[in-house]
Amino acid sequence: MKPIVTETRTAIINAAHDAQIVVRPIHDLGEHDVLIKILSCNLCTSEYGLWSGARTNKPLPMTFGHEWAGEIIQVGERVSGLAVGDFVGGSYTFDPYSTEALEGRTSEAPGVKPYDTQWPDGYYGRYDGCAEYLVQSQESIYKFENKIRPSEAGFLEPLATVINGIKKLDIKKGETVVVIGGGTMGVLNALVAKQKGARVIVSELMEKKIRVAEQLGLEVIDGSRVDPVEEVRARTDGRGADTVILAVAATAANKQGFAMLKKLHGKVLMFAAGYPAPEVGVDANKIHYGKMQIFGTFLGEFADFKESCHLLGSGEIDVSPLVDKEYPFDQIQQAFENAIIPGGYRTTVVMQ
Repeated sequence: MKPIVTETRTAIINAAHDAQIVVRPIHDLGEHDVLIKILSCNLCTSEYGLWSGARTNKPLPMTFGHEWAGEIIQVGERVSGLAVGDFVGGSYTFDPYSTEALEGRTSEAPGVKPYDTQWPDGYYGRYDGCAEYLVQSQESIYKFENKIRPSEAGFLEPLATVINGIKKLDIKKGETVVVIGGGTMGVLNALVAKQKGARVIVSELMEKKIRVAEQLGLEVIDGSRVDPVEEVRARTDGRGADTVILAVAATAANKQGFAMLKKLHGKVLMFAAGYPAPEVGVDANKIHYGKMQIFGTFLGEFADFKESCHLLGSGEIDVSPLVDKEYPFDQIQQAFENAIIPGGYRTTVVMQ
């Protein structure tokens, strides 16, 4: 099917500190594809890390943008469950008929593009949602039950990755969960853990992030004023945390996380990645004798995106304080300059 729009302006990271907007053709719609008018796209940590030069693990020039929200303006001939006018977000593409997908492991399924995928026009990238228009297959499109602010709908993917990690922890009501790091992903982890019935404590150093966490009703430790390990033990009558979520990638944070864990059967979720990679921060014998469980997590699955879509669309998870600043699409360079300022949350690029 021929698209009703034939070209799109798309943002690319051309080189360190160099974001540009280029014009790209829109390919024909397959029978299960939809054409989306993008309303906004949030800048992810991995993207502004690449733009700043802090991350050098992906090829350039690269298309990007996976925290987008938009409106469907055209559907393929065999699309079901989606219609023109629907307010949607998206995930990575995948083969829905593969064994992995049918087992619920969509992030491991064939069809998930690696970051070094090269598009026909020469650009690299897994995603290309920071654009005016996007064609994507229906299995990776999620319809919101209410039309919320597009910049908030852009949290679909980050929240889905959090949900995926939280599921691994099997959090029980009343358990103490400490989240180290009060940035965007730390706050999302804290909000989901709290929704599961846990007592959640966020450990953070920066005053702005402490204020936002408190605004969202979270218990906070100001790590610039007290020793977080001693404070966690004091607040738990010496017992320590049942679970620690490491939402900042730093050796010091890792060491703190393991030190504040309860003596036996503690759980640690290694949520954040860092470049260069931090040390794990714990003696192997302590893992052994303490009967610890350590989890890694990356991406979310189809079911996690569905849950994320519901939590955002219903308003059960409030991400409004995590939208830092919005920039018009033509100011993509300025948007990246804002995104790398320490202490911020999500920077949003608005297409209209």
